Amino acid sequence: MDKVTEQKITDAAKAFASGATMKEVKGITNDELEAVYSLGFGYYNTGKFDDAQKLFEFLVLFDHLNTKYWFALGAVQQAKKDFQKAIASYGYSSFLDLENPKPQFHAAECFLALGDKSNAASALLALEQYAPQNTEIGREYRAKAAKLRGLIGEEAFAVDGEEEKK
Repeated sequence: MDKVTEQKITDAAKAFASGATMKEVKGITNDELEAVYSLGFGYYNTGKFDDAQKLFEFLVLFDHLNTKYWFALGAVQQAKKDFQKAIASYGYSSFLDLENPKPQFHAAECFLALGDKSNAASALLALEQYAPQNTEIGREYRAKAAKLRGLIGEEAFAVDGEEEKK
């Protein structure tokens, strides 16, 4: 290995160790990644799921800290009925933004598609514990979670020491 290549590898390793993303190491801008996202979103909306998945996989590789990219990957995996992978992608998206109720809700849908009511209920519980009660999206997804929980025969979860009403 030549000295230039060795130095590039060393520099990249140091950058990753300090928390850098691949986009930062490679000098890719957010605008460039957003252009790729827009293309992937277009593919997703027209049912070209394989093409969309490739682009969303590219995005999470280059910016693994962007919750939107992980959510998009989960959505295309769910559309392709690859529920286990979708659950993992939604889980990472949720980890990056606990207050966003969308990943937990769609993970619950995936668990149900796999026949796993217990983990679906756990995903809904996470949604209810972390989704803000004072935002439109929080209220919307809390209502969706309550409805889904009722459909699978789950009782209301305890929230802050009280039982939430259906």
